[in-house]
Amino acid sequence: MSAQPHQLADVPEAFRPFVPDHGKSPWHPSVKATKRVLNPLPAPTVHECGTPVEIAHHQQVYGRDYSEWPWMYRCAACDASVGMHPFTNIPLGTLADKALRDIRKACKQPFQVLWEHGRMTRTEAYAGLAAHLGIEVEACHFGWFDAATCIRARDWAVATLRNGGTR
Repeated sequence: MSAQPHQLADVPEAFRPFVPDHGKSPWHPSVKATKRVLNPLPAPTVHECGTPVEIAHHQQVYGRDYSEWPWMYRCAACDASVGMHPFTNIPLGTLADKALRDIRKACKQPFQVLWEHGRMTRTEAYAGLAAHLGIEVEACHFGWFDAATCIRARDWAVATLRNGGTR
């Protein structure tokens, strides 16, 4: 069974082959999934370089799907991008060029060790990091951080791990 015609009506022609049988797409997101995102960022429309932001599919950018929800926002001029929360059109964070994406990934790794290896719960880790950064827990997302904040977060996580995870 393929997506219903009404589910494809708002989807640009170039993207219709990528819409799965369930019909969900950034143009027809899941209401249930959208409600699960507690602190959504607005969809980006223009990147800081001045170029309009577009919706892209992993197949178009990478040549294959990298997740169950292979949709993203992308600036074609400078290759800044950000994924979307699954089955929604809500960005996971802010647009980031390759350098910032790499910094976010590298700096999040020691932070994840805190809770993935049982040093503290995930909730405790985010609460501790938010307190260290002087931000609300609701705004404590690596996908929202600039490079300097990522480095501060990494340094906090490394120091916390050295202190036995109780910092």
